[in-house]
Amino acid sequence: MPRGTVSGFLMLIAVLVLSACEASPPAQHAQDPRAAIDAALTALSAETAVTYDLAGGTVFTVTGKGLAQGMLSLRDQQVSALRAGGDLYLRAPAAYWQAQGMSADRAAQYGTRWARSVLAFDPGWMLAPATIAQTLRTAVQGTVRATRTTAGGLDVFDTGGLRVTTEPPYRVVSFDSSLLGGGSTQALGDGSVGVRGLRPAELPALRDAYNGAVDSLGQPFVAGPVVAASVTDNALSCTASGACTDTVQVSNKLVGDAPRASARLALTSSVSSSRLGEQSCGQEVVAALDESTTMSCSVKFALPKLSGTAKVSAVPVVTAEPVARVDAAGFKQAAAVELGR
Repeated sequence: MPRGTVSGFLMLIAVLVLSACEASPPAQHAQDPRAAIDAALTALSAETAVTYDLAGGTVFTVTGKGLAQGMLSLRDQQVSALRAGGDLYLRAPAAYWQAQGMSADRAAQYGTRWARSVLAFDPGWMLAPATIAQTLRTAVQGTVRATRTTAGGLDVFDTGGLRVTTEPPYRVVSFDSSLLGGGSTQALGDGSVGVRGLRPAELPALRDAYNGAVDSLGQPFVAGPVVAASVTDNALSCTASGACTDTVQVSNKLVGDAPRASARLALTSSVSSSRLGEQSCGQEVVAALDESTTMSCSVKFALPKLSGTAKVSAVPVVTAEPVARVDAAGFKQAAAVELGR
């Protein structure tokens, strides 16, 4: 009897040991998705700069302090974008501006230069590493279930559209643009946004690309407000050699809001005579808003070998656009401080 009791006890121990050995391997792979997501978002918030892969193959890079440079897909158009000094600048084709209600002629002007713009979703601010990390954390905090899948060839946890790696070092791989709320799809497209933190060795190239975009700004338009210009006085003077100068007084008035801006005035004068023909001249100046400005331009007629006089008249036309005042040196200095010289 005692012998049978001992045998049964040993058999029970063997079964328990075997069961423990068989159950241990799955436990080694049971990572906590919540811990992975928290660590990935914490790492994202600390990045110096992050590159986003957007719809249409565009790439947009944003630094921790909100400097940004790259391409966006807006209204089905490929648009260059730059965020500097807290403002967003766009360089878009004429079709983009026409889609926003501009006349064809005005849109053509905007299509040749940068314009300081305001979007419902400011990608330079909303995609700054700390801001996007907090936004994503808030967006998924109520999500109960995380699924394990693959994205970009990596094993990831997908929590309500936020995808992070399943193995340390944990990082954000991508997210659905809808997680950022209303207006985000205007700038990011309607789909998945890829995320990649830049390595220190990549920061000089980002700084150079940013500085190159700053150099190309010139005198950007200010999209939205308008400047109404009118000719208040006009004087035409001609010399015996056939040179005629049209001098006009121009007043301008800003309609709308345009801080840190001036007025770009463009004068075109058609100078004509029934005996001498017609010639045109022009002048462009940048003037203070809501003030009067003197402008002038000249033409030179070839005088015929005939005696007598010729009556000459001028018809001046002035157009105006608000232009932003930019501090290119200050923009570059901010990039040097954040990204290195």
